[in-house]
Amino acid sequence: MERLKARVIGELPELPEHPGAELVLYLLARPGWRSRTELQDVLGDVDAALATLAGTPYQQALEKDGERLRLNADSDVTAFWEDAYRDWGKTVQRYGELAPGFSSPITQFQEWLQSERQQMLHALWGTAIGKAGALMDEGARDAAVSLLRGAEQNYPYEPASALDLADAYWRARLPDDTARVIEAVMPLLSEEILPRARLNLAAALLRGSDKQRALQLLQELAAEGGVEGAWAELHRGSLAVLQGDAATALRLAEEAYRFAEKTSDGDLAIAALMLRGEALTAQGDYRGAVHALGEALGIHEIMKRSFSPLTLALLAQAQSLWGYPQKGVELAEKAFKDARLQHDPYAASRALWALYQASGEKRYVEMALREAEAAGHRPWMEYLQKQA
Repeated sequence: MERLKARVIGELPELPEHPGAELVLYLLARPGWRSRTELQDVLGDVDAALATLAGTPYQQALEKDGERLRLNADSDVTAFWEDAYRDWGKTVQRYGELAPGFSSPITQFQEWLQSERQQMLHALWGTAIGKAGALMDEGARDAAVSLLRGAEQNYPYEPASALDLADAYWRARLPDDTARVIEAVMPLLSEEILPRARLNLAAALLRGSDKQRALQLLQELAAEGGVEGAWAELHRGSLAVLQGDAATALRLAEEAYRFAEKTSDGDLAIAALMLRGEALTAQGDYRGAVHALGEALGIHEIMKRSFSPLTLALLAQAQSLWGYPQKGVELAEKAFKDARLQHDPYAASRALWALYQASGEKRYVEMALREAEAAGHRPWMEYLQKQA
């Protein structure tokens, strides 16, 4: 039997009368054998649906095997799913609303149809974000940003993917775009993921263009407690140390570290120790800073991670100020090299600042400022501008 070829993405194919239309769309969107029980759950009266196929092109393509049914057909939906999450070009060429304009009086089927449409949109965004991530891995940041902005112009947001989109903009060092996306989809987010979204929004605002609003959000999250509250305290502390309030930064770092110990959260513990080290360096306790940052590197080893260039840069600065400039230079150079390999201009900027601390050469301050600008990190940029 010759296979039927049907298009159901971006256009409405010729369909039999209800409820046969629902049966056809379901079988085209879900290739392979489907049991009568499954069809009954989605369509209701399967016999009525089959009766409406009589005399239509779909009758010839329908195959039965006991209580199972399938359409001997090629569908663009199947081709879409074969490319989704793998090939951005083919995915975007095929994307369109599944059976556009089609609605059904069968509640269960209409719910299924809406879910399928949402899953296709989710796949589209997942493919776009994955492709952008691959481009950034290759150092092609501008191409990645262009892809993401093009997708934004052409497709609606999909709430479950929106935070990943915001993360992609964050990785591209665009905090204002990160904040914009989160705020646009905030009303659509579930209560389960809303705290993470609020934390990410605050972090983006803090690094971007609205520190006052960021601090308000961070204070609210800190008051609510939990892991988001602990991370909120670290964000507040990071700003405090750059603004000259090392005592507050140290207090917030200690509170976050206690929470990390209680919850066995390695990532939070590393971040808290990094802030502790930065705050102790600012207070002149270079020995304590080296010990804190060394402990952070120890947790990296326990978690079987390579050392983060940012941690190495902070340690290099503390080592230099403690009286070991050669050790500081070696660590800062490694941090800078690793930061460049990871396309992380903020860590690169911190490494250059550490090189300045070790050598006293002013050119490193200018280089650090250029990297800070590339990182889109305004608080750090403002700090460096005061030192220049």
